[in-house]
Amino acid sequence: MAERKLIDGLKMGREDSYRNLMEQHGSRLLQTCCLILKDRQEAEDVVQETFIRVFKGIHEFKGNSSLYTWLYRIAVNISRDRLRKTEDLLPLEEELIVGDDLESQIVVEIDREVLRTSLDRLSSIYREVLVLYYFKDFSITEISEILGDSEGTIKSRLSRGRKLLGESLLKGGMLYE
Repeated sequence: MAERKLIDGLKMGREDSYRNLMEQHGSRLLQTCCLILKDRQEAEDVVQETFIRVFKGIHEFKGNSSLYTWLYRIAVNISRDRLRKTEDLLPLEEELIVGDDLESQIVVEIDREVLRTSLDRLSSIYREVLVLYYFKDFSITEISEILGDSEGTIKSRLSRGRKLLGESLLKGGMLYE
């Protein structure tokens, strides 16, 4: 019901609906784009472009998926376009997770950096699926809708991505594919 009201408000051009959409999904969308693109500035640009496309194209939204899924599909497609144009992107910098003591913080940060490095080295087709599934908690069906691929393809990429990531982590972050 709330989503329908938001969609109706967007279609009527209501400024409060636009603001609500950005507040609800902006930070999660930015995190996803950062994980895919490995560059915060580029991710911010993608999020901005995503919202512009949503605002301009809201009348084309048919409601076959949730607004959230449609929004992510647009962002992922823009991210893919950007990845095709540029290969040399910087990794996302994250804050240190607070632990019980300095030693545990260092261990957590090293583990996080190895995971980030291994994830960054994966092909974007595997990285996208892993990010959407594990970091953004999308279902196989939702990822299929976002990426425009069959559920079988998503399951295959998820399985292959897990395997490649696991192999990379076992080798200390070095990916050989």
